[in-house]
Amino acid sequence: MITFGIEGFKHKKMMEEYVLNMLDYLDISDESEADIEITLTDRCDGDAGGYCHGDEEQVEIELATHVQDYEIPYQRLMINLAHEMVHAKQLISGELCDKGVVGVTNTPEKIGLSMKQIWKGEEYIDCPYWDQPWEKEAYSLEKDVFKACFPIGLTI
Repeated sequence: MITFGIEGFKHKKMMEEYVLNMLDYLDISDESEADIEITLTDRCDGDAGGYCHGDEEQVEIELATHVQDYEIPYQRLMINLAHEMVHAKQLISGELCDKGVVGVTNTPEKIGLSMKQIWKGEEYIDCPYWDQPWEKEAYSLEKDVFKACFPIGLTI
């Protein structure tokens, strides 16, 4: 059974219903023993709107309330959560596996870490963000997930 925790949100009942609706809509398996932890924070590393990382057993989602010193509007924040929940499904199902750092580049032209992900059995090393198929999928689904799952009838 999927379990989840929510930290930092004012309207916990509404958030719990939203997450339950997304788990159902995204068909995140009830047979899984995964735990999803969702945390609202002022800012995420790299000024991102959110992050999702983990594996088939443990997923951590971090959502930012601010990007580039601007507050993220509430609806956009909820769409960002839908985006990260798509990644949670990808990780829990095993479609996406983050293998982390697989090498270090230290040349006069480039200094950096090489990151490796496996998407549906295919390796991706240092794939540019907008070319990542798991990101393309999350962006293509985020608004539909939000529209289908956000509990409109509940008051904020």
